[in-house]
Formats: sequence, C-alpha cells, structure tokens
Amino acid sequence: MVTFTCPKCGAALPVKPGTQLAVCSFCGTPSYIDRREALFFYILPFAIEETAARGIFKRWTAGPACPKDMEASASVISLKKEYFPVFRFRRTVDGKEQVFSRPARGTLLPGMQNVVIPPGDMLIFDSTAKAGGADVLHPDIAVDTYVPELPGTPIDQSLVYFPIYELKYRYGGMEYDLVIDGSSGRISVTNSPKRSSVSYVAVMVLSFILGFLGVLLGFMITPVFFALVIVGIFAGKILAHRVVRREKAAGGTA
Repeated sequence: MVTFTCPKCGAALPVKPGTQLAVCSFCGTPSYIDRREALFFYILPFAIEETAARGIFKRWTAGPACPKDMEASASVISLKKEYFPVFRFRRTVDGKEQVFSRPARGTLLPGMQNVVIPPGDMLIFDSTAKAGGADVLHPDIAVDTYVPELPGTPIDQSLVYFPIYELKYRYGGMEYDLVIDGSSGRISVTNSPKRSSVSYVAVMVLSFILGFLGVLLGFMITPVFFALVIVGIFAGKILAHRVVRREKAAGGTA
C-alpha cells in the first residue's frame, strides 16, 4: 500500500497498486492518483525450485562453453535462495512504452544490472506476502538515484523483489559465483572457467590444411579421378554380370 495525503482534509490516503482513483475515508473526497510519483511494491514468486536450480547448474557445466571435465569436477559450495530488490520503471519513450530495470541494492552479483522482469505473475508485497524460505534483501539505493538518467516520461515506478539463486562453486582450486534467475532459470556469470581453445585452433588449422590440399589435388588430378570412376563403374558392371551368369549355371547343374 502506498499512502498519499487527501488534498481536502489532509488525512492519510492509502492506495493499493493499480488504483487510479481513491476516496478519502474521512471526508469522502475522491482523488486521482498520479502513479508517476508513487513507488509500489511487488514480489515475483519463484518458478524454479532449489532441486531444479541445481540441475540447471549441472547442465550448464556440461555445456560447450565450459571445460570438458567441469561437469564431473565442479562442486557446489553454497546455494542461497534470495529475493533481490530491483526498481522497475515504466516510461513512455518516443510514443512507445518501455521498461527499465535497475538494482535497488549495491551488489557485484552478475546479472543484477540488467534484470529482465517478466510481465504478469507479480504479487503485491505486503504483510501477507510469503517469501517461501528465501532471504529478503532490502534496498539501500534511493529510487531518485536513477530517475534523472532515464529517458522519456514516467508512467509508474515500483520496487520488485526478484527471485534469484546465488550459487558459489569450486573448480580447479578456485571459487566462482553465478546467479540463477528464479523465474526463468537463466544463468548470469561474470568470471567462469573457459574451455581451452587449443584443440579448437588445432582442428581449424588441420581443416584448413586439408581443404587447401584437397583444392590443390583437385586441380591436379581431376581428369584422372573421373577416368578412374568411369573405369570402376564399367568394371563393376562386367563383374556383376559374370557373377550372375555363374550363379545361373550353378543352379542349372544342380
């Protein structure tokens, strides 16, 4: 609930998210709500359970961007289920609605600078909201910090508690961090082990050499190659006829 002030009597005027018109409970004066200045609070429930998050990490370690032995060697040190605060700004830019997301808390976690908040499924964050065992991280950045840099004109703004899994793992004697989006399962990383490019470069060099030799030999022996193909076809045809005749003769003798 966001609280405004009644323009007539000055009483507190609580307003639910999505409300455009509120009526004062003291004097009965209706008021139009300017959502551009209000900050509404929402929470986006987890769609990915902890077991599924571990499975997503496991599949990621087996992907083409990770070292070949990472799936078997990487070990999870910790997995934290959290609600991270994110500001969501809806604005009109060049006649079209655009949505901007900014972290409401100082962090070095990967992916938090460009969180994609899916439309719908958000619930009002109030005393009845349930975190489901997740740690709720509170904002420490003011919303006014971002407003001057945003383009267009405001439609509304809100604080969204965004579901994430903060995962720490060990590989090759080093520790790494990544974030799993608790709503979509998307993984965000900043620093992670990379697959060695030596084998890739070797294969590319070998392919280039073989391709070059193939082109060179093609120019040199193309006529001979076609002659051998033709001779082979005719020789095969003659041999096939002889085999058939022998089988027929053998069948007649029997």
